[in-house]
Amino acid sequence: SAEGSESSASCKTEQRDPELTIRQRIGSQQPVAAYRGYNFRRNPRNTTPAVKMVSAETIGSIFIKVFKVIINIVVLIIYRTGYGGDFLGIGGTWNLNEEKSPDAEIVASGVFVGFIIYTGVQLITFGFGTTKHKYELSDTIMNVVGTFMWVAVGGTALHYWHGYLAEHDFENITSERTAGLALGALCVINGALYLADSVLAFIHYTKYA
Repeated sequence: SAEGSESSASCKTEQRDPELTIRQRIGSQQPVAAYRGYNFRRNPRNTTPAVKMVSAETIGSIFIKVFKVIINIVVLIIYRTGYGGDFLGIGGTWNLNEEKSPDAEIVASGVFVGFIIYTGVQLITFGFGTTKHKYELSDTIMNVVGTFMWVAVGGTALHYWHGYLAEHDFENITSERTAGLALGALCVINGALYLADSVLAFIHYTKYA
């Protein structure tokens, strides 16, 4: 019949040139690229694609990442200038009579610098509005690793500076000791933020994978 022929021709047109079919439905004045991937057959009465709202997990993750970057910057400042304007460090030795461990300082420096770069890049990614990160496990894994690394560095700093005695001084309360304890506490807090962010990142992955 004539109707069957028209339907068959329409289907062939959609298969040959799907963009032409989209233009016929939304009007030639609208950009086709904005409607690619939209299923018109699922909702034939509404030719306008639904606007995706930003999820609560995404908003929470952005705020947490901002706090992580701020704390990371403060930690770097204390770490570098907390000893009366000189290098403070985290200590890193279990014998408080020994000098600071260079191995621990290398690890701490890598954590502080590496994760501020990573978190900053993630924030920029969110700023471009892309959702590709929601389909990958990389953010979840990095946040889990960050949780352990920040807590480990913070715990080491708290142990060292808690029993620290200033050189040639038997007073327990010193400015560098206070700075060291603040450094360790901020590291542990940042570790907790990485744990919360890892939960949100995993929720993203399970919802969009």
